[in-house]
Amino acid sequence: MKWPVNHNAALAAIAVGTMFFLPSGSIAATDTWLDEITELVREHRDLARLEARESAYDPYLGQLHMVRIALNRGDKERAYLAMNQLMDMLENDPKGAGIPTWSAKTIFDFCGKVTPPVYHDAARHAPEMSKGGFDYWDDNVFDPGAGG
Repeated sequence: MKWPVNHNAALAAIAVGTMFFLPSGSIAATDTWLDEITELVREHRDLARLEARESAYDPYLGQLHMVRIALNRGDKERAYLAMNQLMDMLENDPKGAGIPTWSAKTIFDFCGKVTPPVYHDAARHAPEMSKGGFDYWDDNVFDPGAGG
């Protein structure tokens, strides 16, 4: 027995099905800032390979992945929460997490500059809060090798 095939219906079903797996164009076009941050963290991770401590950057890359998932789902609230969590991770005791303060500060400042305010607490994470970037470590953490 031969089943009649409606090619238009099959194409429509495929098109609708792929919409659930691909990010929408409006979100994908605006997330270059996330790609830039991810690339910077990867560069810092690659530098850390020289000292065999590259795995210290895994939690930060994981958190960026959480931001990306939220953006791909169109969930601005979760993207906001995930991005703020990343900024908090960078701000609070980066040496305890295994990355040098200069690296955390560089990534933190860059996040504050490129992340759209809708995706982070710009009042708390704005690079203009201090001269030349955040001075949290200079004011609150004794780190003789960090510089300022």
